[in-house]
Amino acid sequence: FVAKIHLMLLVSLCLVAEPKQLRILVWVVTLSVAFFGIKGGIYTIATAGGGRVWGPPGGLLQGNNELAVALTMLVPYMYWMRETASNRWVRRALFVAMVLCMVSIFGSQSRGALLAVVAMSFFLGIKSKHPVRMTALLAVGILIAIGFMSENWVDRMETIRTYQTDGSAMSRIWTWTTLWNAAVDNPITGAGFRADSRIVFDTYAPKGGEWFIFEGRVYVAHSIYFQMLGEHGFIGLFLFLALWLSVWLVAGRIGKTATGVIELRDWLPLLMRMTQASLVGYAVGGAFLSLAYLDLPYYFMGYVILSGIFVSRAMGKDQRAASPSSPVATDNVPSGHKTAPSLTRG
Repeated sequence: FVAKIHLMLLVSLCLVAEPKQLRILVWVVTLSVAFFGIKGGIYTIATAGGGRVWGPPGGLLQGNNELAVALTMLVPYMYWMRETASNRWVRRALFVAMVLCMVSIFGSQSRGALLAVVAMSFFLGIKSKHPVRMTALLAVGILIAIGFMSENWVDRMETIRTYQTDGSAMSRIWTWTTLWNAAVDNPITGAGFRADSRIVFDTYAPKGGEWFIFEGRVYVAHSIYFQMLGEHGFIGLFLFLALWLSVWLVAGRIGKTATGVIELRDWLPLLMRMTQASLVGYAVGGAFLSLAYLDLPYYFMGYVILSGIFVSRAMGKDQRAASPSSPVATDNVPSGHKTAPSLTRG
């Protein structure tokens, strides 16, 4: 299952050979998921916040929580699309799409997504072209959206503070404890890709006391961090964290370098900053969902890798164009004509 996801991811990235194709890829990936967010936003408004938005069936995003976190990760890219689009009607349409996707995130009634969208919005604001104005606008928008939601939504969000009395929250803590125990017993390899199995839970799950109601049950990790820890041990978790930290740092470095590249500076630096904002949404929202193998963040990593290639290529081209001329061969120069002295000698 994981191999099929990442095989097609690699195929898609290998087909991108020039900056224009990278921009097209970002549009396609973003809109393919934002489509469900636009529908969900309309549904949430139509039900006055009383209905719950679900994802498309049959994939990793079919749940309400998963779709909400995916939309949280894609809102920064929609902002990038709007800022780099030349047609004003496209810009207006993208603004409406962003608003609907934000409404859809709240309409999912996902508690983890609420935390993720707040964190992402903060970084989106400070990484945007107009940090103060954008941060204030997003803060006001979130407050308006919260005020629009139904009383049932408010009651569900309130359980974040009283998680000890919430069965769903406690089942996750019980699962995280189980995966921690499995990793401690198998620190190098973990329990393997199918850590959500009865044999793992029967062996490592805490028993007795307050955990009595969960005994005999099997849950998925509900956290990208505990998912990697339980399945691949401490080494796997370390590599996972190091991977995304490096993507964040490299994106920042590429964004700064691209500001000096004429053909890329109008869109690529902002793309790298929005990638950082998206990774914040993934880091926070993923803390409560089993999305370690979701292809979206790995597409983001691909954007960074491809951007680095295009920046290096463009800088190399500029350096060659600015370098002094090579020595001129004199074998075929007619007599009486002088050749220009080479500036590369000596």
